[in-house]
Amino acid sequence: METLKDIKGIVFFDVDGTLVDCWKGIEKPTEKTKEAIRRLKENGYLTLIATGRPMSFLSDELKELGVSGYITSNGTYIELNNKVILNEEVKQEIVDDIIDFCGKEKIDYILEGQAYSYISTKLDDRVGTLVRTFSLPIEKIQDSWEGPISVNKLIVIDNGTESFQKICEKYKDDFIFMQHPGKNSYDMYRKGYTKAYGIEALLKAIDIPKEKTYAFGDGENDIEMFELVQYGIAMGGSHENLLKQAYKTTDDVANDGIYNALVEMKLI
Repeated sequence: METLKDIKGIVFFDVDGTLVDCWKGIEKPTEKTKEAIRRLKENGYLTLIATGRPMSFLSDELKELGVSGYITSNGTYIELNNKVILNEEVKQEIVDDIIDFCGKEKIDYILEGQAYSYISTKLDDRVGTLVRTFSLPIEKIQDSWEGPISVNKLIVIDNGTESFQKICEKYKDDFIFMQHPGKNSYDMYRKGYTKAYGIEALLKAIDIPKEKTYAFGDGENDIEMFELVQYGIAMGGSHENLLKQAYKTTDDVANDGIYNALVEMKLI
């Protein structure tokens, strides 16, 4: 891909706890956050969402931010200026094996793809609660399908029995299980795939130096991203392990942390 010589830098934004905070009822980016991203682009910066979510779990409000691109599903999918740069799916035989195992052990799951995501049951109490908590687009969720499907990452829901420990044990060599804030569901993603993996692939593709990189985040799955970029800015209320890697801290979502930090750093 041709070098983007005129850009001043790239700013990456986590979603949950950074652009929005669904746990605190902030399901849409604030007006100041929208303004910050618009001004960043006007000032010559690329803006990318970097999230554990797949494209199918990004709301219209997030897509309407008009960012330059997306790194989704913990670095396994990259899209820049509407062009797909990377899409590393879970092998179908592994997906089939997980589906079969979860069925036998009565573990609910979500298979996350970019166009659609797939759930093990109807929107019952456990899956439905998760969907509503994170304000996931229901129209992008299917509860039945035929044939091979595209999957980049999974969510598994703790059923409170020993069977859940079995899935953690069975797939521990290939997958990482990261607990959600609600503590009864987990991201299940392949080892070696992080937001940093996606960012590094993007920087190589467009030949942009690390010295021009910034990132906003709040959670443990942002640690590798902060370790890679030049300037990692931790939102208010960030995980203590992330704070150790932060260049600076800012306010939380409700208090327009993104806008405030960008003004302070003279990026907007």
